[in-house]
Parts: sequence; structure tokens; C-alpha cells
Amino acid sequence: MEHEPLFEPDPDITKRLEKLDGEGLELYVADLLSTFRPLGWKVYVTKRSRDFGGDLVLDNPDGIRYVIQAKHRQDDEKAIGLSAVQQAVAAKAAYGAHHSIAMSNAVDFSEPAKRLAAYNKTILWTKHELQKLYFASIYRDEKLLQEIGLELGKPASLPRTQSTFELVPHIPSPVSVFVSQSGQQAEQKTLPLEVRPRFTPKAPKNKSRLLLWAPVFLVAFLAAIAIFGFKRVWVASEQPSPEDVVIGYDRAYRHALNTNDTSQLFEYAAQELISARVQPWIDQRARRGCVLFTVEKEPMRVLGIDVRGDVATATVWKVWKQTLVCPGQQDQVKTDGPFEMRYVLKKSDSWKIVESGGN
Repeated sequence: MEHEPLFEPDPDITKRLEKLDGEGLELYVADLLSTFRPLGWKVYVTKRSRDFGGDLVLDNPDGIRYVIQAKHRQDDEKAIGLSAVQQAVAAKAAYGAHHSIAMSNAVDFSEPAKRLAAYNKTILWTKHELQKLYFASIYRDEKLLQEIGLELGKPASLPRTQSTFELVPHIPSPVSVFVSQSGQQAEQKTLPLEVRPRFTPKAPKNKSRLLLWAPVFLVAFLAAIAIFGFKRVWVASEQPSPEDVVIGYDRAYRHALNTNDTSQLFEYAAQELISARVQPWIDQRARRGCVLFTVEKEPMRVLGIDVRGDVATATVWKVWKQTLVCPGQQDQVKTDGPFEMRYVLKKSDSWKIVESGGN
């Protein structure tokens, strides 16, 4: 290696990977990638739940974004199945990424997972790639990053959808990821200052201006309570709009098609609709071991929303590409659309879709 190592290499990185749990694997990889921050790389962590398949987000110095889906396997000899790739590709659109990565501590992915990854140009990281990432990080060698599929020197030219998810910059512990398998801190060299966590104090807010407006806000809030009641004012401020519900439902529905998991739909649609229209279709494919991998060929457009009291009608326009992947069968690919969908929403505690139909 032409670089001086930041840390003494762990002689048995394989056993270290075996001892990590799911969350530990995510943070471990985030810490490794964070050693490249001085070279312009940025690492973000996503929220723990409802992350739509994205566990980590990585931006390279040229603006190319990767979203990483991590799958931990207790038995690392068992291959990783389709779900990891499905979630990685779904997260690519959700987080506005150019590339998706399905990552695992296992030794391999299943053949259907590899085929699905090839269709969607998803990068696969197994235990072997994680070992390369480990050595790339301790030597801070970007050439090794290229060996595991990360691009360098290619400015981002692909259009990227705007992500609506809040991303939190990952602040690594410079010591934690380089702990020997026995639990003792490995011999290490002092990290350069530029890779240590930095905390920039925020500028003090102008309190006098806030105090000036405080009485106005208080009077307005009390007036709203007097007219509408406290509960209605408080709930209305937090409720998503019908358009938000339609957009969320579309994303959750594609997730259900890609993973056979309908749990995210209940946030946006009534249980009766899911049980009658969606669940039987999902169950039918699941019994055959199939998934209907669905991606947007063009971003969904909301053509119009008509709100009348507690009932709203929304019309949207979609173009999808769908690939039916079944064990032992040739994959079937088709383009669905353009087509229009009509949703009827009702509001009780919040807006929920109660009817859907299209042509």
C-alpha cells in the first residue's frame, strides 16, 4: 500500500463482522466510510423506522449519491434473498440517489437477487466487499473504493429526484470501529484533525425580535382555541394533506409490490381497501414465491384534487415499469401506462384513501 495506515489493521476482520448485529453493521460501515470525509465524501444515517429501504446515504465528492440497504445475517453462509435488492432499489427513488447498494455480512446473494440487481444496476456488497472497505478506510485509499463499485472522477449528470427524507450527517467515533475482536482498543495512530468530529456553535438568535412577536402569536393561538377548540387546532396543524396521502400511498404501494409487505399502506389507506383490493393480489404472488418489481418510469403527477368537506377526490397520472420475478421462471418485463388513477379520500382523524380505480 502506498498510504500510511491510520490504524493498525485488524488481523481477523471476518470474526469482527460476525459479531455485529443489524444496527451495529450499519454504524460500522458508516464509520468506515466517514474516514473519507477529508476527501469530500459525506455519510448520512436515516431514521430507524419507515426508512423505505435506506439505511445509509453516501455522497461522493462529485455529487453522486448512493443509498445503502443493509441486511445482517446471523448465519453468514446463508445467501441473501430478493428483499435486500428490492428495498435498495425502492430507496434509490425515495432518497434521490443515482445508485443503490445492497449490503450484507453474508458471503453471497441468491441467484434471483443477483438477477434483479443486474436489471437495476444495484451494487452488491458481501462480506468480501466489506473487508475491502475496511482496508480502504484504514489506508484511506480511494482506489479500493473503486474496486467495490464506488465511482470517482465522474461528475453527477443523471437527474436526481428530490428527496423528502431528513438526512442526519454521521458523526463517527474515531476509536469505536477500530476495536479488536477481544474488545480491547487496537493500537492506533492519532487521527488527523480533519477527520475528528467537529462541532460548530450556532449563531445566537435575536431574542428581542422573538419577544416582540410573542404576544401576537399568543393572542392568535388563544383566539383559534376559542373558535375551533384546542384539539382541532392542534391536530390540523400536524395532519398531512390529501395530496401528501396520495403521494405516500403511491410510494407505499410500490413498496408492497416490490416486497410483498403491505404494512406501510395502513398509514395512508383504510383497512377495508387494503384487505379487499391489495392484500389478495399480494398474497397470490407471495404463495408462488414471486414479486412484482415496480419502478417509476416517470414521476407520478397529481392532476387534480377536489376537496368537499370531509371527502376528497384525487386524480393522478403514472407510468410504471414492472418486472415479475419468480423462482425457476424467466422474468417478465412490461411497461404499465401511462394511466390515470382516481382516489377517494375520507377524513375522520386524518385523511385516508377509501376507494381507488383507474384506466
